[in-house]
Amino acid sequence: MSGRFTDQTLEEIRQRIDIVELIGARVTLKRSGSAFKARCPFHNEKTPSFTVNPVRRSYHCFGCGAHGDIFKFLMQTDGLTFADAVRTLAARASVTLDTQTDFEAAARGVLYRLHTELAAFYVRCLQTLSSAATARAYLKQRQLDDDVVARFGIGYAPDRAGVLTDWASKNGFTVEQLIEGGLLAPPREERRADDFYDRFRGRLIFPIRDVMGRVLGFSGRILDPAAHPAKYLNSPETPIFHKGRVLYALDQARASIVRNPRREALICEGQIDVIRCHANGFDTAVAAQGTAFTAEHVELLKRYADSVLLVFDGDAAGSHAALRTGGLFLQAGVPVRVTALPAGQDPDSLLRDQGRTAFQELLDSAVSLTAFQVRALRAVERDPASIDAVGRVSVQVLELLADCSKAVLRSHLLQEAAELLHLPAAALEQDLDTLLRQRATRAARVEGASSAVAPPRPAAAGQAPEAPDRRAAPGARPTAAVPPVSAAALGLCELLLHHADDAEVMSLVRDWLPLALLEEAPAREVVKAALETHATGEDRLCTLNREGDPATRDLIDRLARGDSRVLCARDVVPRQAAEDLVARLWVNRLRAERESLSREDAKQAQRRAALTTLIKKLERPAPWPERAAALGQEVESLRPGPVNAGLE
Repeated sequence: MSGRFTDQTLEEIRQRIDIVELIGARVTLKRSGSAFKARCPFHNEKTPSFTVNPVRRSYHCFGCGAHGDIFKFLMQTDGLTFADAVRTLAARASVTLDTQTDFEAAARGVLYRLHTELAAFYVRCLQTLSSAATARAYLKQRQLDDDVVARFGIGYAPDRAGVLTDWASKNGFTVEQLIEGGLLAPPREERRADDFYDRFRGRLIFPIRDVMGRVLGFSGRILDPAAHPAKYLNSPETPIFHKGRVLYALDQARASIVRNPRREALICEGQIDVIRCHANGFDTAVAAQGTAFTAEHVELLKRYADSVLLVFDGDAAGSHAALRTGGLFLQAGVPVRVTALPAGQDPDSLLRDQGRTAFQELLDSAVSLTAFQVRALRAVERDPASIDAVGRVSVQVLELLADCSKAVLRSHLLQEAAELLHLPAAALEQDLDTLLRQRATRAARVEGASSAVAPPRPAAAGQAPEAPDRRAAPGARPTAAVPPVSAAALGLCELLLHHADDAEVMSLVRDWLPLALLEEAPAREVVKAALETHATGEDRLCTLNREGDPATRDLIDRLARGDSRVLCARDVVPRQAAEDLVARLWVNRLRAERESLSREDAKQAQRRAALTTLIKKLERPAPWPERAAALGQEVESLRPGPVNAGLE
C-alpha cells in the first residue's frame, strides 16, 4: 500500500521549484510587469496569451483556459500522472517523500538503486575494458555513434565469472538482491550452492527504464551468435519490472509525443529500431519490451498519445503483428495508421541505407489500419475482385471494426472500407449491425449460461446425482449428458474448432499439450481430432461429429453454437489464446499433483516447492518461450518422444 502525499510535502516542493525556471525550459518566456508571457504550449496561437505568475506560482492561458501549478504543468506537457509529477519534482528539489505506509517501498528502492548503479558500471565497462572491443566494434558497425550510445545508456557486461558478485560486494549489495532483481541466476544444483551465473555476461546491455527514467531491468544482446541461440535476453519479471507495463524509450519519447501536432506515437518492433529513429529525429518512437503489445501497453501509451503510427517489419509476420497491435488500439478507441516497409527492411536498416527523407516519405504514405488490412487480405487472394474474395475480406474487416470502441472512428473506417471494396456503405453497415447484435446475444448467453460447464450439484446421501436438463427440440438428434469439462479444456476445444487451420495454434498445441493432460474424454477426442485434421488435411472433426460417442458429439454441437462460457474464438487472438489455455491446463494438472503430495515427506515437500515455482512461472503473462522453457521435463513425463507424435 502507498501513502497519500501530505499538503506539507507538496507545499515544500512548490517552494523549492521555481515555476518560471521550470516552464521557461520548455517555452520562451518574456517579462511583462511582475509576470511572464509566452505563446501557449497547449494550443497554436500567434499572440502570446500564456501567463506565468511567479508570486502565485501558477500559470494561466487566456486563450485556451489551461491553468495550474508546477505539478499540473508536468501532467499537461509530459502526460504524467499526479503521483509521477510529484515524484519527478520531488527528486529535482531533493524533497524526501513519506513512504512509511508502503511496506515494500524500501525493498523496491534498493532494486532501483541497484539497477541504476549497475547500468553506470556497464557503461564504464563498454568504454574502458579491452574485452569490450567486440561490443564497441559492433556498435560502430551498426553506425551508432557515441552520442546515441550515451543517450540510451548502452553498456557491456564483462564475460567473466564473478564480476557481478564482486561489483555487488564492493557497492553494498547482496547476492540475494541480485537474484531478486533478475541479474543473477541461482544455482541449478543444490550440491553447487555457490554456482551463480551472471544472466547478462558477455552481452551488449540496453537499460530498460520506466516513464520517470528509472532503470527497471536490462536487455542484453549476444555478440557471438554461436554462443547462445537467443539473440536478446531480457530481465525476468521482478518487483519493479513487468514487461507488459513497460515501453522501451517512452521516458525519452513522451514529451515529444505530447508536443507532436497529432499527439502521435511511432511504434516499432525492436530496440535498435527505436534507437535509430530517435537518432534521426523521429523521437516519438517506442517499442514493447520483450513481448507482444498488450492492452496494458495501450493504456500506458494513451496517457500521452491520441493516435499511433505502426512501423513494423515488411514481412508476413510484421503484417500480422501490425493487425494484432492495431486491433488493440482500436478496441481502446485510438486511431491507427500503418506504414508498409519494403520486404526485408526494418526502420533501422531503412534509415541507415536510405536516410531520413526516404523514411519520412514512408511515414507520410501511412494508411489507416482498415486500408492496410484490406490491402494485405486482397494480396493473398487469387482474384481479389471476385464476389467470394470480397466476401472473405469484408467479413474480416467487419470483425476488426466490431471491436472498435468509438462509434465515430468505427463509422469513418467503415466508409473507407466500403470505398476500397467497391461496396455500398449501407451494405457494410447492415452486416456490421448484424455482427454486433450476434455478439451481444452471445454475450448475454454466456452471462446466463453459468451452468453450461458447471458440474452437477452434489446429491444428498442416498440420492442419485442430479441429471442436467437436456430438453431437445423436436427432430433433434438424441443428446448425452456431457461430463463436466474444465473451463480451460472447453476453451481450447472451442478455439481449435474455429482455428484447426491455424498453423501457429496447432503447432503450439501439438508441441506443448500432451493429450494425457486432458482428463475429460470428450475434450481429449476433440483436441486429438483437430490435431489430426491439421496434420492430414482430412476433416476429422466432421467425422468425429458424425461418428463419435454421444457425449463428444454433444460437446461439438455446443461449441459450434457458442454455448460455452468462454468467448468465441474469433473474438480473441488465436495464438495468444492458445498459449494462455495451454498454460492454464498445465497449471490445473500441476496444482492437482501438488495437492496430492505430503508436506511431511522431505522428497515430496521438495517436489511441492518445485511445483509451486513452476506454477507461478506459468501464471505470469510472459512470452510463451519463457513459459515453455519453465515446463522442461514436465512435458516429457507424460509421453516420451515428441509431444503428440503418432496421433494414429
